[in-house]
Amino acid sequence: MARILLLEGEPNIRRLCREELLEEGYEVVAAGTGWEGVRLVEAFHPDVVILEARLPDTSGLEVSRMVKGTDRRVRLVLFTHCLPPRDLRAVGADAYVPKSWDLEPLKQTVRRLLS
Repeated sequence: MARILLLEGEPNIRRLCREELLEEGYEVVAAGTGWEGVRLVEAFHPDVVILEARLPDTSGLEVSRMVKGTDRRVRLVLFTHCLPPRDLRAVGADAYVPKSWDLEPLKQTVRRLLS
């Protein structure tokens, strides 16, 4: 079973995403802050990290760099309202999905990264 770490500061979006990903059959751990997420990467060893670019305590882009520094095999998805960086790889991200209540694009991206 694939493991997903979801880093999202907004509790309602975090809960909805977690529920949808659990229904897809993934093991999911969610956190509301970047620093909590960095600690969880080391403890949970996720296959995919989904993160918001603007977390309450730090930038999701900074978290992306730290996560890739910890484990280069983990796949990172920026799930945000912010515009994507021109070079996703430069910030450590493997994919960008515009944040929306329609979570199908996010689920498709996760499936693609895990295949």
